[in-house]
Amino acid sequence: MPISVSTDPIRPTERQAFWTEAICRSFANIETKPLGSTLVSGHFEFVEIGDAKLVRFDSSPQCYTRDARLVSRAGSDEFMFDFQRRGRSAMVQAGNEGTIDPGYGVLYDARRPFEDRLFGSEQRAELLIATVPAAPLLRSVPGAERLCAKPVPLSGTIARSIAAMVRNEISLPDTPGRQEEPDIVAFLSALLRLAAGASHQLSRPNLFCLIDTYLRANIAAVRPVPALAAEFGISERTFHRIFADRDTTFERHVLHLRVELLRNLLRQTSLANISIARLAHQCGFADAAHAARAFKNKHGTTPRDFRAGVLVRF
Repeated sequence: MPISVSTDPIRPTERQAFWTEAICRSFANIETKPLGSTLVSGHFEFVEIGDAKLVRFDSSPQCYTRDARLVSRAGSDEFMFDFQRRGRSAMVQAGNEGTIDPGYGVLYDARRPFEDRLFGSEQRAELLIATVPAAPLLRSVPGAERLCAKPVPLSGTIARSIAAMVRNEISLPDTPGRQEEPDIVAFLSALLRLAAGASHQLSRPNLFCLIDTYLRANIAAVRPVPALAAEFGISERTFHRIFADRDTTFERHVLHLRVELLRNLLRQTSLANISIARLAHQCGFADAAHAARAFKNKHGTTPRDFRAGVLVRF
């Protein structure tokens, strides 16, 4: 489960020290300094996935720095990548400087000094942070240092799916059906290659992870295979092989996701007054009858009887 930290219960006079210590203890040795007169506040959730560290982070306007002294003392051997979600970042490293707006990301080298100023019109900045070991990233993307502190667009389907996958790994670490931990280095490498105008070079297992993430987020209106294959930068044949590798088809996987989403919705007592037909439509089924057949084939009972059994227990 993620480690969650908040400044909310901390007395205002002690918040900056608490916030700096919490960040250093969890995922990055840095110094912090408030920007302006806004009261220091922040929240983050932190989880480790293999050798990677993932963080959902938000704070009041602050400057986060790692100078040469901290680099030497921390002995860090990592790269970090921020997915900007709200507010803006002003990143400076090794002569490069970039302003990062929502819909963009930024790479920086934790082995060298950097400065990151987070601010926003609503006095809040929010981002996802992925930290990975330097060696495998540099093997995958030689010369990655040259991309540091430069805005990386996150507007494409692959980039958006990677950001959603990172977010899900933090907030939904026990998602049903997940078969293996995602290769965070491979996904960050793909973002950097795409930003440089090259192909993503993702393996079929990694593409399945992203396509699955995309489908879960868009299950109510799944696009046809030719369109999806083009958006993920692969041929239709490769697209179908991704599912064949798992002894299934694209159509069967979509149906599986829809049935499981319907099952999860039916288990929620807060939705007990919502018709099954409406929930089925929300899951992408053409009608309630189609949903009922698919649900019974999978779970041996109808959606109506399943819901009734759930409600009896409460």
